Amino acid sequence: MKTKLRLSAHVLLIYSLLFSWPTAAHSAPPGLANQLPDLVENVIDGVVNISSTRFVKQWVLRGMPEFFGMFGIPEEHVSKQSSLGSGFLIDGDGYIITNNHVIEGADEVVITFRDNRRVPAKIVGRDKLMDLALLQLRGGKNNKNLKPVKLGNSDSVRIAEYVFAIGNPFGLGHTVTDGIISQKNRSIGIGVLDNFLQTNASINFGNSGGPLFNFKGEVIGINTAINGQGQLLGFAIPIDEARSKLEDLKKYGYIIRAWLGILGINITPAIQYNYDLPVDHGVAITDLVRSGPAADVGLKPGDIIVTLADKEIAARGDIQKILSKFKPGEKVAIGIRRGGKKLTYTVKLEVSPDTSKLPQEVL
Repeated sequence: MKTKLRLSAHVLLIYSLLFSWPTAAHSAPPGLANQLPDLVENVIDGVVNISSTRFVKQWVLRGMPEFFGMFGIPEEHVSKQSSLGSGFLIDGDGYIITNNHVIEGADEVVITFRDNRRVPAKIVGRDKLMDLALLQLRGGKNNKNLKPVKLGNSDSVRIAEYVFAIGNPFGLGHTVTDGIISQKNRSIGIGVLDNFLQTNASINFGNSGGPLFNFKGEVIGINTAINGQGQLLGFAIPIDEARSKLEDLKKYGYIIRAWLGILGINITPAIQYNYDLPVDHGVAITDLVRSGPAADVGLKPGDIIVTLADKEIAARGDIQKILSKFKPGEKVAIGIRRGGKKLTYTVKLEVSPDTSKLPQEVL
């Protein structure tokens, strides 16, 4: 399943932190800037560089025209696809947080510390929808000189608060940049929880999965995306959102979510006009999972979901955000439009399957 990225004429969000033009960041004022060297020194050993490698097998033709003409002999060829990213240690057992897209599909993951130690790591759990992954160093707590960072409180972060990032941009390991929190709860059209922290601290290719620190030396965000057309527009997953999912990743390898068991598309004014629909917003059900929660109560393809838990639904992301607040086994009310009728159903939510194994993005 591929997580789709929405593009617009005004904002091009580069999901894997592709190239952005370097420019000077707004540095902290002298009083705070003087604190930065000590802050960085205290946390930088807890930040790691991540190299992931995927082995791709392909059949190629080894030509022997004197015997086999133009066809040649097929033989298996293995090529390597590598990517770079960042992460950070969160405890003495060797657990590391990063982005899912840094390690997705990887057959090998190697962690490089500031002192150039290289330690292989295993993927403990990952989640495509949130773009979150949890790794663990091979050997766990037996690794020496681990210096985990402290996780802060992203809910208490204030707009214009000074922050700094450490990561592996363009392969230049353990690079430090600083800036401010430009905005909170920023919706950028990616991820199941679309409420990113926006920062003007410079973030580039290779910073993915790295930490965004406050000036207490605490991690308040996971650097995840940039705006490819603007300068100094970076976006980080709030650490509180990630912290609440770590136990699921450790225990199950994926995040336990409640689901409805539906596939749907967003209703737009154009779709409303073309199909003569009763509303210009909501999510039209295109299919249902057999014996899923929504199918069991009688929802049908063609129904348009307009409310969930008494909250208006404009698009699929609204359903994802609302469901993230509920647990499997809880009941929610779904308001739909079926033809000219308004109907309400009560659905008992069930445990979602591992989203990394679903063929499509199912709500």
